[in-house]
Amino acid sequence: MNGKEHDPGLENGGPLTCHDCRDGLQEYLDGTLAKKRSLQYFLHLRECSACQESHATMQGLFEMLDTLPACEVPADFDDAILASVPYASYQEMEPLRRERVPVYLEEHFLPQLVRSRTTRWSGLGVSLVSIVAAVALEGPAWLPISAGIGLVPELLVRAQGLGRRMVSTGSAGRAES
Repeated sequence: MNGKEHDPGLENGGPLTCHDCRDGLQEYLDGTLAKKRSLQYFLHLRECSACQESHATMQGLFEMLDTLPACEVPADFDDAILASVPYASYQEMEPLRRERVPVYLEEHFLPQLVRSRTTRWSGLGVSLVSIVAAVALEGPAWLPISAGIGLVPELLVRAQGLGRRMVSTGSAGRAES
C-alpha cells in the first residue's frame, strides 16, 4: 500500500486535487489505474494547466527514456555493488538477494487437499492394495490404473520438493562462485 488508497477526496468520488494528481501521475501514465480513478485524472488534467504541464513533462521524459539504447549490465555489476555496501547493510539485504523460487515450486501452489498427509497416505494405501490385488489375485485391468492414480499426490509433493532443492542448490552454487 502506498498511502494513496485512503485519500478522502478519491474515496468519496470527489474531485482530484493537484497534490493527488502529482502523486499518482506515474500510475496514470503507466495505465495501471482503475477506470474510474483514471477518469478522475483525465478530468483533472483537462481543467488544470499546472498538472497538464507536469503530465507533459513526465510524458516527455518517458518518451526520451524509450529512445535510449539498451545497455548490457556488466558481468561484475552485482559484485561491484555488493563490495560497496557495508557488511551490516549487506546482511540486512539478505531477503532481497535470496533467489526467487518459481511459483509452481511454492508450497501453496499445490492445493492443501493434495498436500495433506491423509491424502498422500490414503493414495499410497490405494496404490499398495491395487498392486497386491493386481499381482496376487490377477484382478481387473483397472487395478494398475488405480495404483497409478493413488501415487499422484505423493509424486506431486515429492517432485515439488525436489525442484525446490534443485533451485536452492543451484543458487547456493552460484553464490559460492
